[in-house]
Amino acid sequence: MIPITPNKGLLLLDGAQYEDAIDWLHQHYSADAPQSLFKGTAYEPIGAAGPFLLNASLGSTAYAAWWGGSDLQHGVWLASPLSAQQWLPILQRRLRIFDECERELWLRLADGSVLRRAWLAEAQWPAGFWFGVESVWLRHGNAPVRAWENEAPEFDSAPANKGLAAQITLPEPLLHALSLPANPEKKP
Repeated sequence: MIPITPNKGLLLLDGAQYEDAIDWLHQHYSADAPQSLFKGTAYEPIGAAGPFLLNASLGSTAYAAWWGGSDLQHGVWLASPLSAQQWLPILQRRLRIFDECERELWLRLADGSVLRRAWLAEAQWPAGFWFGVESVWLRHGNAPVRAWENEAPEFDSAPANKGLAAQITLPEPLLHALSLPANPEKKP
């Protein structure tokens, strides 16, 4: 049984899934205003490869494609009342994280297959990681699944506007789950 489908949200998409990602997105989803998460950062010159943020609320092309299972299946759909402009700096503050040894790492936050492995392993995110998000949705078995619910979307564990500098420490079990090899394992 699929939980009630939210109607307001955004789609995170890893550009590695598409050749000439920014051109392809603008050709097929220009109305959904795709923008690179590297916009306005020192990494903007490589932003055409993603990751990307798209408006994906009910009525948008991206919403229909992701929820309908016809396209963008590797994306991560975030149920949120916030706009893409509000979301861009919030997501930028989550692209780099600390491990428990305080090393900075890049997080493949927009790659649905990476997050799906963590969901299958029943890994949990630290409180405040998904600030502004009511729930995180992934594609699994040709269907949308609500992977995580956020009981406190108003809590932000990375409130400082430091650009891409890491502010959040992810626990070892979550990092391990995010780095597991890809496999077709089913959720227990």
